[in-house]
Amino acid sequence: MCWALLSPDERCRAESLKVIKVRQRFVIARAILRQLLADYMAVNSAAAIELLQGPFGKPYVVHGSGGQDVVFNLSHTGDHLVIALGCQRQIGVDIEVCRERINLNALAEKCFAETELYSWQQLEAKDQKAMFYRIWTRKESFVKAVGRGISLGLKNCEMSLQEPIKVLGVPNDCGRTTDWRVTDLNVPSGLSAALTVDGPAYKLAYRYWK
Repeated sequence: MCWALLSPDERCRAESLKVIKVRQRFVIARAILRQLLADYMAVNSAAAIELLQGPFGKPYVVHGSGGQDVVFNLSHTGDHLVIALGCQRQIGVDIEVCRERINLNALAEKCFAETELYSWQQLEAKDQKAMFYRIWTRKESFVKAVGRGISLGLKNCEMSLQEPIKVLGVPNDCGRTTDWRVTDLNVPSGLSAALTVDGPAYKLAYRYWK
């Protein structure tokens, strides 16, 4: 059933994936995305939805005469997938497994802004891993919302460590810090996920699969 929802290009891409589990994850993720978009846009054929890519590779869909009004973003890690849908705003989402890393401090020095790094290093060692991934997913969701990925520079996107999360710094061509809202998502233990959107306040609704 999942295979039938894919476009010819997606089927070709799936067939090019040599690792069976990776191929299966791709097919399932695309099928779920297409079905969600079909439900959201009230169209009959999920397979007929045309998914396009922006100049930096961010996918989007054009719906109706109004142009690019439906927005989405997805992220996956292992067997976990998160998809965000919205309308007439920029949106980005990221999910990560909170793995043990021997070089956590070195990675933080490379990717965190100075104030983020200082605040993170003041935490007790037992709290650093979880907060590292919270900061990481917040930043990743932001650069994905902008549509330029990590080429934007993770150090250039500064977030507060405390909640409610405040965006403290963004690159000059990304508008004002007050234009953006970042939210930690409610995900199972051992995972971290965040959502970034621009524009006014929004209502967040969850839908889960197992």
